[in-house]
Amino acid sequence: MAQLLDYLSEKYQQETVDEVNRRLVELSSLFEISQLLNESLELSRVLNNVLLIPMGRLMIPRCAIILRLKDQYKVVMSKGLAPALKDRAFTRESLPSKCFVVQQFEDDKISPDLPQAFGEFVAAANLKIAVPFICKNRPLGFMLFSSKLNKTDFTGEEIDFLNSLANLSATSIENALQVEEIKEINTKLDRRIQELKALFDIGQGLSATLKAEEILRLLTYALMGQMLVMKYAILLKGDAHFFVYDSKGFKPQMLESICPPFNQFKTPETSRRSSQIEHPQLAKLFQQHDVKVLIPMKHQDKLLGYVLLGAKMSGEPYSDTDLEFLTTLVSQAVISLENARLFEETLEKQRLEEELNVARTIQKKLLPKTIPEIKGYEIYGMNNSSKQVGGDYYDVIPIDDHRVALAIADVSGKGVPASLLMANLQAALRVMMTPDLVLPEVVSKLNHLIYTNTGLDKFITFFIGILDLRTHSMEYINAGHNNPFQYRPDDEMHFLDIGGIILGIMPSYRYNTGKVSLEPGDLVLTYTDGVNEAVNTRDEEWGEEPMYEIVRTHSQEPVKAIVDRILEGIEAFSRGAQQADDITILAFRREQE
Repeated sequence: MAQLLDYLSEKYQQETVDEVNRRLVELSSLFEISQLLNESLELSRVLNNVLLIPMGRLMIPRCAIILRLKDQYKVVMSKGLAPALKDRAFTRESLPSKCFVVQQFEDDKISPDLPQAFGEFVAAANLKIAVPFICKNRPLGFMLFSSKLNKTDFTGEEIDFLNSLANLSATSIENALQVEEIKEINTKLDRRIQELKALFDIGQGLSATLKAEEILRLLTYALMGQMLVMKYAILLKGDAHFFVYDSKGFKPQMLESICPPFNQFKTPETSRRSSQIEHPQLAKLFQQHDVKVLIPMKHQDKLLGYVLLGAKMSGEPYSDTDLEFLTTLVSQAVISLENARLFEETLEKQRLEEELNVARTIQKKLLPKTIPEIKGYEIYGMNNSSKQVGGDYYDVIPIDDHRVALAIADVSGKGVPASLLMANLQAALRVMMTPDLVLPEVVSKLNHLIYTNTGLDKFITFFIGILDLRTHSMEYINAGHNNPFQYRPDDEMHFLDIGGIILGIMPSYRYNTGKVSLEPGDLVLTYTDGVNEAVNTRDEEWGEEPMYEIVRTHSQEPVKAIVDRILEGIEAFSRGAQQADDITILAFRREQE
């Protein structure tokens, strides 16, 4: 008997030790899991870790996480589920307070304990276990698991582990959701700020002109640039009917079919989506021709016309914020139209001067205030605006610690439209100048952007080079621009002419890339056609040869001095003749070692 007691005592002690050791291992594992979950506040990463841990530990082939997002529960992450089940959403007012086994289903019978849609989802996914996420007594959602690969039932210890994992994960998920919410709020705030800035900038442009055609053109640029739409139409009210003033993307016969209903039916006096148009015939007409938004052009109680917009390029629907922005934008345009009507004859000269001043301001602000200092290189850029302001642009953009982008462009046309198009080019280019850029893709995207957001009469000649300070080489693309040239101390001159067509002519185009090596003393000079097309009083052009000769003669002087001598040469040739185009030069040289 004594021996039996000793044996049982020893066995109990050993089982106790084993249980303690198992618990310690489990606690250590949960501690490591907690550290892993708290390493990131990115929701997708947290959820991915939450699923991968039990999948690997318990050999589970299928699982999903459902979270409460606003007023619904949604499948936010899954592993092993069919594609049709991955984006399911459910309405459910409460979550299970503890882990439970999902009941099996037979034929079309759904468990009375589960909502029908949720039960059908669980049955289709063949999920067996649900474990809730509870944070501060508030349900966040739950994770669902299928049977294990070995077909054994979940043990009590495994259920405890899943509950412990859910408890550890809940806080991390709550924090990640809050971060996502903050990001969403910040995104909306940034968009609001951008919209306000855009309205301010566009308002400046609109208030700077009193010509109706210019105001409506600026309105279309703003609609295309801010909303990224490919289809628009402006209908103005005539003496007896509405007529099509301007359109892009809509068929003329479709617009003609829309105009009569405006006369026959009472149309909305506030901005509306096509689905919100009350008159069924007009709403059907809009839907058939893919009109997404109707914006009235009203001044006080007077209706002047309507703006019709098609779908966004992104495919996103128009939000309430978009309608508010569009209403404000069109209201600004209408006010400018009324001012144009009232003061066009008496203030024609003043209007032209204000337009040019605004264009000069926009142009000057977009050019670099200071050029970054690049070790081992001497860089200088300048722009002289003509009386007829154009769209010349140059920029020097550091990409990372060893690469610098140098760009020069010339937008077709004059005045504010050219400057706004130049602003779009500058903004798009700076956004694309990231460390992982691929130069041909950047230029192709710029070409597509210009093509889809401008008319056929608007295009841009463009040159960009990516200077690598480590290899002293430059990768470049010349998109129809005046050929820059590389001048070497041994009097050798190379023209940088590899690239392709000008921006905005074709919707898609594959550009070729050139590459040059820069030896000590090599000079690269880029310029716009205001240089070679400078004219004298006899309307003769200066050409390129005088510029080449100046570079050869003064190649040992500082870059700024060489550019100044080119300007002096143009001034001496023109003898005071008014130039019709801007003069812009961007030049750089690798310093002697």
